[in-house]
Amino acid sequence: MDVLDRYNQRRAHLQTLNLYALVDGAQYQQHREQQLEHVPGAVIALFSGTADAALEHAGPWLVDAAQVTEAVLQDLISLEMTAPAVTWLFAEADLTGLAQLLQLRLDIKLPDGRTALVRFWDPRVLAALFQLMAGDQRAEFFGHIHEWHFLDQGVRVWIGRQHADAE
Repeated sequence: MDVLDRYNQRRAHLQTLNLYALVDGAQYQQHREQQLEHVPGAVIALFSGTADAALEHAGPWLVDAAQVTEAVLQDLISLEMTAPAVTWLFAEADLTGLAQLLQLRLDIKLPDGRTALVRFWDPRVLAALFQLMAGDQRAEFFGHIHEWHFLDQGVRVWIGRQHADAE
């Protein structure tokens, strides 16, 4: 099922649901030959205000689908088909709130005490990450997202709250 169709179907039952695109800034720049830019209330760089702020142009960007033009939305749909650059999230949180929640998941502590960046905005990483997580980890990581859609080896898949406890 098409992401927009699924979103509209879900939103008919839950009016507070929002649609977001999570876009890989490096992939976007490579395929569109321009950088994503901040648009107040519509587009936020997740690296903004973090230790990785100098790389924000290449990092993940959260886009509120309701706050951008149809042309931008169609461009992101097209980019998803071309490159591992876009995932789609259905969430009740507003843009700023969801951005803050996702920023909290950018880094993990390794057993040796070092910190590592988790590239969850890359659909290839997201699919593997989900498989590696235990039920409680999934619940914590995915619990605030109703559905997270992406292409995994060309196949549309999604992770949602009901998957958080799946083993």
